[in-house]
Amino acid sequence: MKAAGINCLTAEHISLAHPVLTVQLTLLFNILIKYSLFPDGFGHCIIVPLVKNMDGDRTPGNYRGITLSPVTSKLFEMSLMAVFEYQLRSNRLK
Repeated sequence: MKAAGINCLTAEHISLAHPVLTVQLTLLFNILIKYSLFPDGFGHCIIVPLVKNMDGDRTPGNYRGITLSPVTSKLFEMSLMAVFEYQLRSNRLK
């Protein structure tokens, strides 16, 4: 299981949720796309420092940052990519 974002939801929560959630998210995403909106909460992420080497070196260069984004934001980005890809293909730009 992957780590949860700032809203404590994982992809597993979405995939195991009642099918009505898919309908509601689809309605929400269509409204956001139609009115060119991007909720502020979709941009709130958690940055977690992870140690590159476990040799005890605690210098900043021995860490790399992992960004945990909200699952809803990732789903919205994927739906946008589908819309953009369709537009590019239908206009023969891809």
